[in-house]
Amino acid sequence: METEYSIALALEDYLPVIFSLIGVWFIARTIQQLDRTLGMMAFTGLALLAVGGILKATWKLLMAINGTDIPLFSQALFPMIAPGFTLIATAVYSYTRQLQAKPGLRRPWVIPLIVIGLFAVGSVLIAVNGGPWRVPLIMLATIGNVVLLLMLAVGAWKRNMRPLAVVFVIVLLTIIGLSQMATNMPQTIPVQWFEQIVQTLAQLAFCLGTWQLTQRMAQEAPAVRRLAMGVA
Repeated sequence: METEYSIALALEDYLPVIFSLIGVWFIARTIQQLDRTLGMMAFTGLALLAVGGILKATWKLLMAINGTDIPLFSQALFPMIAPGFTLIATAVYSYTRQLQAKPGLRRPWVIPLIVIGLFAVGSVLIAVNGGPWRVPLIMLATIGNVVLLLMLAVGAWKRNMRPLAVVFVIVLLTIIGLSQMATNMPQTIPVQWFEQIVQTLAQLAFCLGTWQLTQRMAQEAPAVRRLAMGVA
């Protein structure tokens, strides 16, 4: 039985996507100011998240308007956000090491592309055998998102921005909780409204949190550049 969507519900689904993308944009912009290669990686991840999130929200809107079902729109989410979160998490990891005056990844694209490739192959093999091909991509997206939020929480904690660190942990727990609800509860309209509103608030908190944290990180970047030039 297909779930019916109201137009209001479908339009609201764009809000968490927008807040999430703005938050990741803060991260990508800050990374690019120190390292262009890592910045390109983060912006590539941002683009993938945008494609996946916007297509899924648009699929819901079309279903609400006239019942038009475009499978590509609904199925594009995890194939986009899985590599997207992987690239962003890798960029944040290498960037954080540079802020700590430690060497970043020498070839930063190699490891995430290998990981993405392995999960993609696993997804294809499962699909060929008629299984749930999304599972490996869901796992990769979850791992990337969890690692990203944990790194942001640790980064905020080390900078004595402890309330902000707690916010990132709450966002992480909220996302995990909502995924469990989506799996284990009937997706009635009231349940979906609850899930989307909570998701919107969580992504708004993520957006505001990344804005504050990246401002602090951007202040540290000039000192790192001067140190690198002095060593050179």
